[in-house]
Amino acid sequence: MKLHKTAVLLLCATLFGSACTKQEIDDQDQITEIKPVISGEYGYVLDYEASDTRIVHNSYRSSKYDPLSMGYLAQQLAKKYFDPGEYLVKEGQIVSALELERYETDGSARGLLKFKSTENTEGLNPEKGIAISNGFGTNMYNPILISDLYEIDFMKQENGQYDYAGFTFVIVLNSYVSYREAELNDDGSVKTDENGETLLKGGSQTTQVSKEQLYTYGSVEAGQRLVNYLRNNHPEVGSLPIHVVLYMAPAADSKTPGVVIGESYVTDRSSSYTPINQEWIYFPSDDANAINGVIASQFNQMKQSLFQHFPTDVGLFGMGLFEDSALSKLELSVNMQAKTYVETQSLIQYVVQLCSLFTDTNYSIQVDIKSDDETVALLSRQKGSSNIDIMLN
Repeated sequence: MKLHKTAVLLLCATLFGSACTKQEIDDQDQITEIKPVISGEYGYVLDYEASDTRIVHNSYRSSKYDPLSMGYLAQQLAKKYFDPGEYLVKEGQIVSALELERYETDGSARGLLKFKSTENTEGLNPEKGIAISNGFGTNMYNPILISDLYEIDFMKQENGQYDYAGFTFVIVLNSYVSYREAELNDDGSVKTDENGETLLKGGSQTTQVSKEQLYTYGSVEAGQRLVNYLRNNHPEVGSLPIHVVLYMAPAADSKTPGVVIGESYVTDRSSSYTPINQEWIYFPSDDANAINGVIASQFNQMKQSLFQHFPTDVGLFGMGLFEDSALSKLELSVNMQAKTYVETQSLIQYVVQLCSLFTDTNYSIQVDIKSDDETVALLSRQKGSSNIDIMLN
């Protein structure tokens, strides 16, 4: 296995501000193009404009893994439609925080993340008072199925000018929701008031929503509503292609991130969705043994080798992203309590060697090596390569 070090450029854009307009993009002197560090990945466009939706994202994310995970998954899927060799990525500028959620003077909630109503036709969540199945036989009233909306903008440079060329929007669907139950008559029918509105019990319940039900709602209702809203309200979008990704968020206490369950590439107003079968598998686990015994065995061999050669406390666990039961990404975390520099460096080098146990190069590998919870090295192997890139802290 070839071993080399690479200089890694870490970019962090902390973004605030309001939605960008077509005129603001014409301020070309404010734009900086960032070349991709890794071949086949996107380059980025930075300018002084930023998105204020990050405030909303911080309020609604269900897991610490979500922002990075969904961004990575969405951009990997987007490569089918927006070639990294032709397009650059920019932080979302179209939809603002007030479009996601806002409160009127009468206290009513409006925006894309709120319930659909006569006054809030763009709301992506279901109308209040209408039963929605959780996919397991329970009728839910007033569930918040959609908790967030993320945007990625794709840019092209033509004749020295940068402009919008397409968009990815990630609809975040909740796999666990709170909901209300309807009051029932003696015959089991739903009670209604004099206006025909459903009467709901006090308090709320929590339930899991099936992936199939989330896919159906996201593709039939929310996705189409979002595309229509963007086409009708944002001249910047116009007839440009919109890539809609349906992301199923994990439970709040989940050890793994969420997964993509569907996508659509929309060039007009009509959306046609394709289901996607992704799952994160924890290593070591019975699930890992069941889905791919070879990789599970290689992981166990790596773990045993570490324990055999290092007397200090060393821990190893991992998460694998499987798509249609095939591993596409393996994330490993090595934790140690090293007392000396020599001990730390020898373990890092040994982990690099042990990565050769994973002989299949059809998936990428990332290894985070920590000592006393502080990262001392990051290792990465790109899909299709046996080379290990190292970044030492």
